[in-house]
Amino acid sequence: MGVIRQLPDLLVNKIAAGEVVERPASVVKELIENSLDAGATRVSVSIEEGGQRLIRVADNGCGIAAGDVHLAVSAHATSKLADEAALFAIGTLGFRGEALASIGSVSNLRLTSRTHDADAGAEVRVIGSRIKETTAVGRPPGTTVEVRDLFFNVPARRKFLRTKSTETARVTELFTRLALAHPPIAFDLTKNGRTSHSLPGEQTTVERIASFFGPEMADELMHFQRTEHGLAIEGYAAPPARARATGNWQYLFVNGRWIRDRMLQFAMREAYRGLMEHDRYPVAFVYLTLDPAGVDVNVHPTKIEVRWRDGGTVRSQVLSALRETLQAADLTPALRAPSPHAQVDDSRNDQLRHEAAEWFKRQIPAQPTGSSGTADSTSRGAFPRGGALGDRTTVTPYRSTGNHPASDSVSDRPRPADALSLWRTHYGDSPSPDVHQPALEGMVQRAPGRALQLHNTYLVTETEDGLLIIDQHALHERVIYEELRKRITGGALESQRLLLPETLAVTPDQMALLETHRDLLQRLGMEVSPFGPDTVAVHAFPSLLADTSARRVLGDLLDKLAENDAGGDVEDLVHELLEMMACKAAVKAGDPLTPEEIDALIAQRSLVEKSSNCPHGRPTTLSMSVKELEKQFKRR
Repeated sequence: MGVIRQLPDLLVNKIAAGEVVERPASVVKELIENSLDAGATRVSVSIEEGGQRLIRVADNGCGIAAGDVHLAVSAHATSKLADEAALFAIGTLGFRGEALASIGSVSNLRLTSRTHDADAGAEVRVIGSRIKETTAVGRPPGTTVEVRDLFFNVPARRKFLRTKSTETARVTELFTRLALAHPPIAFDLTKNGRTSHSLPGEQTTVERIASFFGPEMADELMHFQRTEHGLAIEGYAAPPARARATGNWQYLFVNGRWIRDRMLQFAMREAYRGLMEHDRYPVAFVYLTLDPAGVDVNVHPTKIEVRWRDGGTVRSQVLSALRETLQAADLTPALRAPSPHAQVDDSRNDQLRHEAAEWFKRQIPAQPTGSSGTADSTSRGAFPRGGALGDRTTVTPYRSTGNHPASDSVSDRPRPADALSLWRTHYGDSPSPDVHQPALEGMVQRAPGRALQLHNTYLVTETEDGLLIIDQHALHERVIYEELRKRITGGALESQRLLLPETLAVTPDQMALLETHRDLLQRLGMEVSPFGPDTVAVHAFPSLLADTSARRVLGDLLDKLAENDAGGDVEDLVHELLEMMACKAAVKAGDPLTPEEIDALIAQRSLVEKSSNCPHGRPTTLSMSVKELEKQFKRR
């Protein structure tokens, strides 16, 4: 080992800069937060060449006294921390005891500031940790910090910066986070001499969100609020249809500070469980306010990660607030017709026009021989005078000519005659414990009077202000899943013994999994036993899956058990298995339904929670208003 020596101040500052100043966005963050802590009501940010050439942050805050300007750029100097106890209850965005000194050690820094009661301001320059003399300058109250030639004396750090466009994007995202955290503050952002954002002060949170993400998203946001156990939660959540491919659209703020917290991100996804696909992330803006002593922000050099005194309470409160909001909202996505001026595929239009003409011909009875060429009132097609859609017993739905051939006969599975019988077919003689028989019968009576099946896949029905288009498989899957979930909560699923047990070849690992999860199989209504050294037999199977291959379901179940064997949550596994079972039991795309079955399925839509999405998160229903229809037909 070499001789131990004291490091020079310049090297110490560069090491500290490595912790605080990672890239230009890090500098912008430190300087904006200083401005906010100074009580500024307007903050202006300018960058050039991604912040490598210039970063300038100006504010109208309280300013720094002329006698303190020289001290402000020195190491371990701050106005935000008085004693050791304050470290554990930081009420500002940070004490920044090294920020300006660290930035000055790797750049050419110029700080000018003036307090509101001073006649003149003061200026100090720092070039690579060398602090120049303070000089008097004229300027309005507030502080301006200019950082030029970042990392000019640390070529290794400068070399690993990304392209200018990438660094600019990082600064923009950082600016977005801070502006969202403080809607009452006016913000400006200028890039290479051009203003990209000019946000007025005294905006509401929704207005600030609209400034960045557009009014369309802001209009769809659902507000939620909750205050319990000393924790105030307020936020805005987007409908599941707005879910994104990454979690970058989840903005979490604690006492005005943007943070990154996996626990809370998981809570948000958990609240949306069953409302969006598994690989999607919700869009949400969550603002938490609590006693600074209840959260430690000093666990990360840039203070974007925190440690909670009672993380379980924070997680459960966020989860509950979001879940209650989602359950109370109508999450049916609105179907927006394309613009009449949009470019279309003329060949595809020709094909559709031809198919429509051929379909309509099939609806018009042939003219009797000897006809004068004018059909009488009794032979004008499939749409009688009784209504716009006519009597469903005479309207022939369009039959798909794709992968599911048209068929005038229903499938061999038991077909219900009304909503009650459909319910009994799947769930036995009694409806869900949460739905009383009179309520169910009332829903049947209030079922829409007119509905059609299109392509043996979609159901179309009218509402008071428009129409609904329903994916029959997705909706039926949600109905079955909710019933399974309620039943398995109270005990095991109903099962039936197989007349002839089905056998399945398994590996030794799969045999061990079946033995380990025997109780889980019983909860799912399955009875499985060894049938030789490498074979198992299924003796009992869930009644709901009576028309499904027990061998196939068991094979899929074993795959899920193997995935979960690494230590996943058992209840999460149960939900995945119920989703799989519901998917297999539901009517499929391409299955023709009778009018009674259509009415029954639509009636059940109002009886289950989260009916807007299937258990996998896909939408079950789209809505279109009369106003949108009138707009497309140019009635408005």
